[in-house]
Amino acid sequence: MQKMKFNVRAENEGLAITAKTGKHEVVLDEGAQMGGKDSGPNPMQNVLASLASCENVTAHVVAREMSFDLQGLSFNISGSFDPRGFMGDPSVRPYFEEVSVDVTVTTSESDERVRELQEKVEARCPVYTMFKAAGVELTDNWVKA
Repeated sequence: MQKMKFNVRAENEGLAITAKTGKHEVVLDEGAQMGGKDSGPNPMQNVLASLASCENVTAHVVAREMSFDLQGLSFNISGSFDPRGFMGDPSVRPYFEEVSVDVTVTTSESDERVRELQEKVEARCPVYTMFKAAGVELTDNWVKA
């Protein structure tokens, strides 16, 4: 299989950017407390949304392979980081320290099969594995609806 490449072009307006990829546009900004206009999610919120999206896509691919009855997924993801790293303190990393992923799975499958789906998703999801490789402490909780 050939490697996939992705490209994003972005232009700023103050702290906000409009990122374009293919036919899609995403606006990212900061809230007023950081000097932005709050015209879109901030980059850290966007990263968490990307994690939810990536786990969702991965779960659907894996469920199909497993013949798993996946009817729906609901995500609640939160993360914390110490802003001192962002503000220049070299002793503090400037990215998430902890991320909590709560997933509610709508399915007729057993709890054991839900755990199997979770394990496979966490092993294959590119964004999830990137968090792991960065040493982010991940707390995961997948439950049936």
